[in-house]
Amino acid sequence: MDGVEVAVADNAIDALLQIGTSRPDIVVLDVFMPGVDGLEACRRITSSPSTRDVKVILTSGDMTPELERAALAAGAHRVVEKPIDLAALVAPPPAEEPVYAPTMRGADLIVSMLAEAGVDVVFGLPGGAISAVHDALIDSSIRVVTNRHESGSMFGAAGYAHATGKLGVAIVTSGPGALNALTGLASAWCDGLPVLLLVGDVPRPAQGKGVLQDSSAHGLQIVEMARHVTKLATEVPRTSALPHVLRRAIATALSGRRGPVMLTLPIDVTSAEVAPPRAAGEVVLGGKLAEATLDEVIDLVRGARRPLILAGSGVRGARAPAKLRHVAEVLRCPVATTPKAKGVFPETHPLALGVLGLGGHMSARRYLDATPDVVVAIGTSLGDMSTDGFSPQLQATRALVHVDIDARQIGKSYAPTHAIVASAADFLGELADKLPHTDLALPHAIGVHRQALPSSMAVGRIAPQDAIREIQAALPPDTIYTVDSGEHFLFAVQYLELEEPDSFIVMTGLGSMGQSLGAAIGAQLAHPGRTVAAICGDGCFAMNAFEIATAVAEQLPLRVFVFNDGRLGMVENGHEKVYGRRPSYSTGPLDICDIARGLGAAVVRVDGPGQLSRVHQMLRDMPGPVVVDVRIDHEIQLAKRDRIAAMTPPPAKRTSTPNLRVIN
Repeated sequence: MDGVEVAVADNAIDALLQIGTSRPDIVVLDVFMPGVDGLEACRRITSSPSTRDVKVILTSGDMTPELERAALAAGAHRVVEKPIDLAALVAPPPAEEPVYAPTMRGADLIVSMLAEAGVDVVFGLPGGAISAVHDALIDSSIRVVTNRHESGSMFGAAGYAHATGKLGVAIVTSGPGALNALTGLASAWCDGLPVLLLVGDVPRPAQGKGVLQDSSAHGLQIVEMARHVTKLATEVPRTSALPHVLRRAIATALSGRRGPVMLTLPIDVTSAEVAPPRAAGEVVLGGKLAEATLDEVIDLVRGARRPLILAGSGVRGARAPAKLRHVAEVLRCPVATTPKAKGVFPETHPLALGVLGLGGHMSARRYLDATPDVVVAIGTSLGDMSTDGFSPQLQATRALVHVDIDARQIGKSYAPTHAIVASAADFLGELADKLPHTDLALPHAIGVHRQALPSSMAVGRIAPQDAIREIQAALPPDTIYTVDSGEHFLFAVQYLELEEPDSFIVMTGLGSMGQSLGAAIGAQLAHPGRTVAAICGDGCFAMNAFEIATAVAEQLPLRVFVFNDGRLGMVENGHEKVYGRRPSYSTGPLDICDIARGLGAAVVRVDGPGQLSRVHQMLRDMPGPVVVDVRIDHEIQLAKRDRIAAMTPPPAKRTSTPNLRVIN
């Protein structure tokens, strides 16, 4: 045709490059193209300010009404079937065009469904395979936190879920992005935290062809890896299934014993158009416990000589801590908590025994050593860290009542006389409803007894317990503490005195080092009006220190206290206790202040008692993160029970070999 210049490209990427430079009047695209399909190419052309005036015509040899609707929703000027009549294409469009029901890009549908589910912040790192979802987030009110490593994204989402009880969301790309997230995914699995991990993946037509970062069943098999540490892990097979699979994943994460879920999202699925579902799904949970069971538990505790309630982290949230307090006061029953549950029962309460288990208090241990006759364990899996290496006294002499929302946890380590599958909130709520709501005179305070340790005599060092007490004195009473894995964990459990049920966040199920920094970011975003303090060791800090840069970029006023003894202290101490000699696992040279300053944080160095009181104002008022290098004396250690020895059966006694008859 005279006066018409035609340029040809055999793939959408080349076509987009040509369009960006030549600005043609009309572009004809095939709907089905490898990699970026015609619908996504059309959307990019019509949404870019420099090419939005280009008329895009989409064509296909198999043009269905559904495909035609999707093409028009993507911004196509016209839709035609093959074969193409070029003269007809440059002619004016028909006078009237049909009006179709609106569709939306899969990525936009994901973001809208997350917003409807109450998600207001997501954590992650961008990448090509997940770019459509990150593009959709630009138009959303959801806050996007860009971490420095995918493990930080997962721990941030887990900390947010822990602090709020809501769904935590992390969004990462395929290949190394997904693999870097697996440790945090496993941590959420072990601790029962509702986290949704969305993983981008290569287009379905490219899977199995040796494409970079192919995480599909034909490549790294990320779904198969994640199935062992998730409640649900699956690939979204097609765009039409997207809303239903996503709804199932959200419901799975939040129902029953909560836990993580993972979806992989091929980019052709998130880039394609889909009609949003007209009706939302709903999951209804709950049920009434048997009256006879509740009455029997009440009678057991009231008739006990030495009763004990052991509260686990399942008691957090849903007003369960208040119900626990009422039940304990009416039944006059002492309460111990597991390390993860520290704070769910006020440690200044007359009935408080403190923490039982790793880093726990002498008051709880002594009460247990005297063998309770009735134990009611609520919201705990009764693992070794919360039972002092499976202490036999928890079996109780008369009755062991075990309450857990996950039936798989009951009977795993102890033989309960009463097994109740229910959430802690439901059980305590119904129990409280059967007890009088009157003011009662409480018994004489039992008191939480903490180990008495000497202050440090070393020059340039502070005793860990003195540091903990000075930290708590310098921060507001409602401060949320996120605590990492190491010797500092034991001192935090032992010496922090907590009243608020949501003020202690630890992830002890996996015990991953470095998780406290990401968790603190998540907790701070969940509670912007409260102070959040991370307590970690120098080894833990080295693993995830760059999340300080995330806190700086997000302008989060975190307070990070690095207990710095220049070594992997817990590992060295444990090795010496088992093998009688001390290896050297140095973390130096590591200048905490220089690293934190280079990442944009304010810094303080503490190398003696009383110094934190001089920076009270700074710790309370500094708008951004503050990192405190706390030079602790590693010679001061807590006396603790040997969990491994407690779990190991004694060696069999050697006996003389009896005479044997061998019968052929």
